[in-house]
Amino acid sequence: MVSCISISLRVSRCRFRALGNSSSLSIARQYGTSTQQEKLKVLFMGRDEFSCLVLEELYKARDVWDELVVATNPDQRVGRRGSQISISPLKAKVETLQDVRVKLIPPSKAEFRKWKLPEPFASYSCPTETSIESSPPPPQSHILVTASFGRILTGKHLAHFLPTRRLNVHPSLLPQYRGPAPIQHALLNGDEETGVCVIEMLPAVKKTSDGQPPRKSGIDAGDIWAHRKLPQPGSATFDQMRDILGREGGQLLVKLLRDIVNKKEVSEPLLSVPSFRETGVDRKIQSPPKPQRIDGGSTIRPAPMIYLEDAQFDPQKLTAEQAHRRWRAIGHQRPTSTFVEVSSPAGTTKRAVQLHDLQMCPQESADAVHQRLPLDSGSVICMTNPQDTMALFIRCSDGSVLCVGKIKPEGKPVLHAQAFWNGVQGKNKAVRFTGH
Repeated sequence: MVSCISISLRVSRCRFRALGNSSSLSIARQYGTSTQQEKLKVLFMGRDEFSCLVLEELYKARDVWDELVVATNPDQRVGRRGSQISISPLKAKVETLQDVRVKLIPPSKAEFRKWKLPEPFASYSCPTETSIESSPPPPQSHILVTASFGRILTGKHLAHFLPTRRLNVHPSLLPQYRGPAPIQHALLNGDEETGVCVIEMLPAVKKTSDGQPPRKSGIDAGDIWAHRKLPQPGSATFDQMRDILGREGGQLLVKLLRDIVNKKEVSEPLLSVPSFRETGVDRKIQSPPKPQRIDGGSTIRPAPMIYLEDAQFDPQKLTAEQAHRRWRAIGHQRPTSTFVEVSSPAGTTKRAVQLHDLQMCPQESADAVHQRLPLDSGSVICMTNPQDTMALFIRCSDGSVLCVGKIKPEGKPVLHAQAFWNGVQGKNKAVRFTGH
């Protein structure tokens, strides 16, 4: 095997041997053969709470790095007329750490594509297939790490690091849940097992003559160097799983980086994740995503972006379990939304509401609820739950019952179930929930 230290002007010699196919486990690659230990210079790129947790674990591992640079989003004005300032959680986190430099990326995607990496990383570059850079090849001690970064790195960005030094911490067991919302979709599907992995990043290069991306390219496609399986409790929320996976992902990353620093031979990749072209998977798959099989029996399940309509609750179409999963998975970013319809002799009114504090109908309340609650989907009653607080009980599509603790009417603050019920229920009034 050719060491990347002895890179000449040919691209093929800057790259380790590629895995032959997704199921092959016969090829071993090394991160280095020298016995001399050299700490790493790390460029860490992220933005949200998940990346903060990964960074925390990396920061504590002072035995693996001697320079840590963090690139993240700048403050942005949001809300009506830019009345509020949104601060990147990672930026706020870095400001509390010592010996860490922070670099802010341009706010727009177009500007970011032209953005120059900070030093010392910008001074080195691998030659590309179409051009030969005048700068020296990157040292093996330079590492790029991304975690929930939210931006696509260009080939020029990645070229400042050796191929096996471009690592992404992804909160799923790739190739399952490729895309921007892996934690959410694992919860939406009710998976009992989840996990986190460290994957080698490939450039998202231009399309070929047939209009398709090359096979060895794309987002969340590349060699998986480490993964860790974890149980996913049936009652878990996004925030809970994000925190668990963030810490586990950070520890997994540190373990891998220690192997690099200690010049341990890293065995063959666990799996080579193919591009979307190889699997025939459309990145814009509509919900619910359908699993796809690849060589070796692994399953690809896309994790597309979460949209406003994904949070819509229609009791005529969804079961209580499905509604509860949606709230646990995406309620933090897209509140569960529906409509309440109030009918009286004077007419019918309908208004939009958000549902909060959702749970399945407690077993202790099941008999009393089923006796009082009409069988029609969308029907609702207000009664005491096992916690001795009032809650709304809504009949769903399969006869199951959803328990709701709080409601936010459009343009109003969040109300406890009893306060909301007192405002809509009255003599000769019929109240029901509907998805449209």
